Amino acid sequence: MGQPPASSMVSSHCTHCGDACGKDTVTQGQHTFCCSGCATVYSILKDNNLLDFYRIDDRAGAKQQAVNDRDYAWLEVPKLAERFVRYRDDTRCHVELELPGIHCSSCIWLLERLPQLLPGVRSCSINFSNKLATIVFDPRVLELRQVAEMLDRIGYPPHFRVQGEVVAGKTNRALIYRIGVAGFCFGNIMLLSFPEYFGLSEMLAGAGAGARWVGEAMNYLLLVLSLPVVLYAGRGFFTTAWYAVRSRQVTIDLPIALGMLALFGRSVYEIIAGVGSGYLDSLAGLVFFLLIGRWFQTYSFARLNFDRDYRDYFPVAAYREAKDGTPEPVASEDLAAGDILSVRPGNLIPADGRLLSPAAHGIDYSFVTGEAAPRPANEGDEVFAGGRATSSSLRIAVTKPPDQSYLLQLWLREGENTKRADVAPPEWLIRIFTATILLLAAGTLAYWYQTDTSLAYRAATAVLIIACPCALALAAPFAYGTLQRLLARSGYYFRGPAVIERLGKTDTFVFDKTGTLTEEQKDTELTFVMPRSADYEAVFLAMARQSSHPRSQAISEALASGEQSHVHPRIGNVTERTGQGILLEHQGHNFRIGSPAFCGFPHYQEGTFAVVDDLLCFSLKAQQTVLRDGIDEMLYSVGESGDTWLLSGDQPPADPFWEPYLAPEKILFRQTPFNKRSHINDLQRRNAHVLMVGDGLNDAGALATANVGLAVNEDEARFNPACDGIVKSDRLTSLPDVLLASGRMKWVMIITYLLAFAYNVVGLSYAVTGALSPVIAAILMPLSSVTIVIVASLGAGIVYQKSVQDQANDSKYDSLSAVTTHQ
Repeated sequence: MGQPPASSMVSSHCTHCGDACGKDTVTQGQHTFCCSGCATVYSILKDNNLLDFYRIDDRAGAKQQAVNDRDYAWLEVPKLAERFVRYRDDTRCHVELELPGIHCSSCIWLLERLPQLLPGVRSCSINFSNKLATIVFDPRVLELRQVAEMLDRIGYPPHFRVQGEVVAGKTNRALIYRIGVAGFCFGNIMLLSFPEYFGLSEMLAGAGAGARWVGEAMNYLLLVLSLPVVLYAGRGFFTTAWYAVRSRQVTIDLPIALGMLALFGRSVYEIIAGVGSGYLDSLAGLVFFLLIGRWFQTYSFARLNFDRDYRDYFPVAAYREAKDGTPEPVASEDLAAGDILSVRPGNLIPADGRLLSPAAHGIDYSFVTGEAAPRPANEGDEVFAGGRATSSSLRIAVTKPPDQSYLLQLWLREGENTKRADVAPPEWLIRIFTATILLLAAGTLAYWYQTDTSLAYRAATAVLIIACPCALALAAPFAYGTLQRLLARSGYYFRGPAVIERLGKTDTFVFDKTGTLTEEQKDTELTFVMPRSADYEAVFLAMARQSSHPRSQAISEALASGEQSHVHPRIGNVTERTGQGILLEHQGHNFRIGSPAFCGFPHYQEGTFAVVDDLLCFSLKAQQTVLRDGIDEMLYSVGESGDTWLLSGDQPPADPFWEPYLAPEKILFRQTPFNKRSHINDLQRRNAHVLMVGDGLNDAGALATANVGLAVNEDEARFNPACDGIVKSDRLTSLPDVLLASGRMKWVMIITYLLAFAYNVVGLSYAVTGALSPVIAAILMPLSSVTIVIVASLGAGIVYQKSVQDQANDSKYDSLSAVTTHQ
């Protein structure tokens, strides 16, 4: 049986996840662990002879932080569990679970051996790109709750969505079908048109009646092949063009539809009249390339969800009190006014209601409001959905069902997103182009009609055919779509090409602070003053575990690795003083954890103290603001490009920490989510194009209001709100390069539009004379489309190379050179 590599056994690094260990670590023999959670996972793997997990990748384990205590009891309710069941019979149950913690081949190796860890599981198959696990188990032996608990214990807690089955990627299926039909018809029409291209049709015409009949039959076959292109693949262009005419608007689809009608009408006339084979190859190629351009605009990353809202992060189930007073799990959406809820510590309140028991430790509304400190609440007070019970269970009488909750309705309404989703030429350019082509076609018809009626119709339709705006329509989708895919290599995932177009116009930058520019404090080192006592420290550990405050959690993690973690005193409930600390009377002693003043040391200004009967036992040093690596250079660079603001819900620091990076008047603290949204609205009223960068639900309204909202994601399992783009936190430092690339794209567009203009000038100069032959038109149209696609794609590639990739290789950006997309 394999053992973790020697590198994993170095005491300074965790054997499971590879992270650096603090001074107080969990030790098992020669192995050290950064937290008790990692130690637990290692023990499970060791007991089941699965230590080869570490041989595949010695740092494959996901950091656990602490042993999780998630509640899966609600999965015992059949109505709730059935949402995730894909098939069930007497001996088999197939479930599909989302496991955000999957990130490498070692994860797949371990999860595929789930049957070895949990008897009753028959198989576990992994969809790596979507992070989905399909698990087959025997319902006579196991329940879904037991499967979820085992996945949680080994570091892959399932994420259960309220809205059920994930359907990402299915919305573009109809578009893909249309592309397939257009491509099939285009290829076959081109193949059957070879005789026309090489002048063989004239030879067939002079070779006898039989040969002529074959030529005419081939033309009609081409016409039949073109019908699916016009009636199915290209139907969307006619539909949107008709809507544009009815609403008296001009869109890019209007001249496209006119060009398609001209191509098809002229081709039908020539084939029926027996004077030619028409332009059906050009028609099919036009539709095929346009549909590929549309696909580029709708292309996204199936494993990322840009449209999450609060329902994705609320509990699937809530605990409602039955008539006998016992809590029973029910679906959150089934809650109604008058129901009595029991909300356990750490869980979200799913609906507005009235508090039936005092919340001694307050209610944490940071999930919705961004305010870090819990708000005190007494019996009879109104509570809102999105609040989190801190250290004690809450009894709540529901007053409104979840979908009518006040704070969440306000958030949804104010965060409504009406941003344009596609890219297209400027409207003024479309108007000028359409008007010019229609006038030129009418003028050509009028000019030649006096001398040659047949030539007049041929020349007018030739103008409409050769001037089809396919080159204009293809330039933006292919250019921005190519850059979208390239930026994904650098860890920037955008909703669509239109986001990059808007990003290139931004001139004002707004940043959240915590979790965006600063990183989470990892230091949990305690300084002991009096001789250590395992009994006292066990009491402090039990106290800290009852508090949700980050400083209490840091103390809990530090103490959990010592001998006191094996002692479990019965201490009862602690009393929390909001903004000060927690206290406990236990066995005649007074225990306190909190601020220096709360613990009797007012002459100290910073830190968290733990005292017994006014004697200082230990302290946790004050949490310092720590910028992520490279953020200082990023702020300087972005500041040279436009106005830069910092909006934070935290209290202002005592020192001028941020002033070297930002102007003092542009540093705003104590900002609620609604303040942030209002501030961005004020900037936009001053004609600013705003980029908002944030990381939580409390930033969601601002992200949706800004011209571009970029969500910073710490890891795959962490929350990201509805947004226009997602970036890994360690890639945020390359934001100036991404902004540079998106800004340079305007030159790519200018070049492609000039090429399209040159093509139209040359083509129309032939078309108005009536001298444009079918062969020349058949070659020019697809050739122009392909040329535009190539130029746009190459241009985007060059912009990416010069703006992002080359900068990533520069020594100033050494930290950005590794690409981590986890695909």
